[in-house]
This record gives sequence, C-alpha cells and structure tokens, in this order.
Amino acid sequence: MLKKRLLALLLVLSVVLGTVSAMASDLAPVSLKFYFIGEPAADNDKVFDEINRLLTEKINATIEPVYLSWGDWDQRYPLLFTSGEEFDMIYTADWAMYSETASKGGFYPLTMDMIQANCPLSVANLPESAWSASSINGSCYIIPQNNYFANHYGFMIRGDLREKYGMPEIKTVEQLEEFMDKVLENEKGMIPLDISHDNAEMYMRALVVYPSEHWYLAGEHTGVYTYDFTDPEKVSLTAFYDLPGYEEHLERMTRWNKKGFLSKSDLTSANAERFESGKSAVKICNLSEANTAWQSARLNHPDWKIEYINLLEGKKLGSTGYSQGVAFNVRSKNIDRAMMAADLLSYDPDLNFLINYGIPGVHNQIAGEVEYKGQTFLALEAIDPDAYGGYSMWCFSNTPNLPTESFDGYTDILLSYFYDQAAHHPLDGMPFLTDAVATEVAATSNVLSEYLPVMYLGFTDDPVATLAEFKQKLEAAGIEAVNAEMEKQAQARFEAAQ
Repeated sequence: MLKKRLLALLLVLSVVLGTVSAMASDLAPVSLKFYFIGEPAADNDKVFDEINRLLTEKINATIEPVYLSWGDWDQRYPLLFTSGEEFDMIYTADWAMYSETASKGGFYPLTMDMIQANCPLSVANLPESAWSASSINGSCYIIPQNNYFANHYGFMIRGDLREKYGMPEIKTVEQLEEFMDKVLENEKGMIPLDISHDNAEMYMRALVVYPSEHWYLAGEHTGVYTYDFTDPEKVSLTAFYDLPGYEEHLERMTRWNKKGFLSKSDLTSANAERFESGKSAVKICNLSEANTAWQSARLNHPDWKIEYINLLEGKKLGSTGYSQGVAFNVRSKNIDRAMMAADLLSYDPDLNFLINYGIPGVHNQIAGEVEYKGQTFLALEAIDPDAYGGYSMWCFSNTPNLPTESFDGYTDILLSYFYDQAAHHPLDGMPFLTDAVATEVAATSNVLSEYLPVMYLGFTDDPVATLAEFKQKLEAAGIEAVNAEMEKQAQARFEAAQ
C-alpha cells in the first residue's frame, strides 16, 4: 500500500513541481523569516544555502532561519506576536504554544482554498482527519507534520564506565542511582547527571507520566491534566501530580541533589551538554538522540560505549497526533509563498532531505530501503550528523528512516515504540482554548514556572511540604476553573470523534 502511495506521490510531484518551476520566474523574490526552537549546528548556514538555492529555483523564495534558544524560548515565543515583530513562519506544537497562540489571534487562519492552492503536496499526503484534528474552533492554523511520533524518553549512559565498575546491564532507576554513586566516587571532576532547568521536566515525564501510560492534555505548558490514552472509549483525566510515583520522584530528585549528582547551577542554567563533553555519565534522551550520541562517540570517543536504558518496555505509548507543524504569523505579508515553502520542505524529496538530514554525502546519505510490517523505511548512513540538526525541523519529518549503523537493539526498540506499542486516542493533540479562563491560565502558569524547576531538580529540603504548598498556590490561582474548562473541551472533542 505504501509503495502505491509513493508512486501516486511521484505523479503528483512531477505535475506540481513542473508547474511550480514554471511559476518561479513570474514571482517576485521574497525572503521568508522562519523561527525555529533550539540551537543551530555548525553547518547550519551551509545547509540553508542549499535549501535557498532550490527554493529560489522553485518559488523564487529564500528562508532566513532564526532560533529561539532552549533556555528562554517559552518566554520569547509569545513576545514575537505581542511585539508586532515581522516574520512569516514558525514551528509550533501542542507543547510549543499552538493553542495559546492560535486562540489569541497570533497565527494566520488558513482556509482549505488557500491550502489546496499553495500546498498541493500536503493535501495529497495528509488524511482529511489531519486538518480537522489540528483545527481550533473550526479553523486550521498549521500545515501539520505527517509522521506518527510515540512519546518516549529513556536514559543514555556511559556503558564503558558501567563495565569498568563491574556492574550488570542497567534496567531500573535503582540500578541507575547505584551507577551514579560509582561515578561520583570514582570519576574526579565528573557530575554524574546531565540535567538543567531546561530538561528537568523531561525526567519527571520519563519516570512518572509515560510509565503511567498518560500524556499531557493540550501540552505541558497549559494546565495540569493528563489523560489515559490506552482506552479510546473513555475520557480519563488526572493531574500530573496525582499520578503514581510523582511524590516519590520529587523525593528521588532531592536525594540525587543532596548526593551531588547534579550541579548547583543547574537551576538557572540551560542544557550544558555535559554528557557530550564527557563531564557527565547519564542523560535523559529519546531513542534517536541516544543513537546520534552513539554515532558521534564512535568517531570522537571510540573508548566510550553509549547505552540506552529502555524504561518503557511493554508499555503503551501515546502520540501528539497532528498537533505539530508549521504555522504562519498573522502579520505575514508573504502568506502564499510561505505556505508554498512549507509544502515543498515537507514533501519535495530534495528539500525534505536537506531540512531533515543536511547535505547528501556530507551529513547523511540514503543507502537503500528497509521493509518492516508493510512499512518502507529509508536506510540512512550517517557521515557527520553532529554538524547539522539540533533544532525543531521535526515539522518536516515526513520520511521514515533507519540508520545503517546503530547500537545493539536500536531498530527493535524503535519499531516497537512506533508501531507495536503505539496507542491512539481521540484526545491526541487536543488544542485548548484559553479564552474563558485566560486570567486563571496566566496565574497558574506562573505557579508552574516558579515551583516545577525547583521540585524537579531537588532544590528543596522537604519535597512533600513543597508539593503541598505548590498545590495550595495552584488552587488559589484558579486551577479548578482551568480544569473544569479542560474537562468541558475534552468531552466535546471526545464526543465529536465518536
């Protein structure tokens, strides 16, 4: 079935791209300012030179990429819209302020006429449900990404140090703590855990939310509800701090802090990438990040042995649905061309490869295809993956791939995560309209921003008392009103899907 779909896509491409090329000479040149989240890598400019060369040929447009650092992106993101800054395109997702920005009028509302005229490749590839599932109040604001992503995180560790200490393969958090005890005792100058203000929430997510088979309702930056995605026949909502293991996690992080597993500066610092520089031995990551680190270590640190600790074996994994993609500034003066660019970056083979994997033969190259349970994957050979990537180009990740070289077990875990363990629910990717509770959302968001980093990094003498204080502050800020509105919208979305 996939091969037939690819053949149909090639036919669409041949017609559409021929038309686009003919149009390019008739279009005035434009530069499109595109905001990404993350840090540009060393060869970023080289890759965008190639992207812009092709975009100029096809639609007489170029992209100026701009980056919101992981350290302060969530503060800067809303200011782009309230300040009136001129730009055209921006990455967004359920966790990256999609519903908040759309409901406040920051994104350009897209009609199906506009989408069909400017994004024919997206129309050909995306199911009709993608447009409705990503809509807010009946309006579409993004060109959604078209690839199932299972929510998952695990731990990446220095397996060479584990072997040095004579420890068995690590499979539990308790064993991980024992390993970090050994690192602290034996490796002078090494801070066992690579954690910071930026990624502390991911540790909680990996150790509490995902093992409980829950995911945030409407993203983790708005409200406190999670939903059980394992049963698509019901709506089951639970505040993240009421999930099993949450209080235990806060106590664990306080213990790890007091032991010296993290730095005292981690509360205020962005991700320092201590693991990559050899200054830490444990880091939270997704499976692809672990394999990228493994590939990098083979070249730069051949004495290292990167291992991935799978915390989610046998668990159902949820999805963000079609809730991440490219959105457009409501003030954009180049909306049609920006949509064309998003369409080409999503599905034009050459441009899609560039934005995802860098320059062919320089950063990565295609080495063939791999078949698995009716799915066709590109076999991707890494050449210099460190030189490109590291930011939110995921909105264009529409081409599945498997690396030709990976650590033992990588392929089996990946395919299990994305297919065997995948679960789907009507609430996947649900946008949350905050209009009715805007004051309460602002107040509760302030409480979340104040308390969560402190608790998740263990900077408290009494985590149980701090948790109780946190809940009281949330209640005073109006969390009950936010929860009631979330329940109302979740029930409406669920019923509409029946």
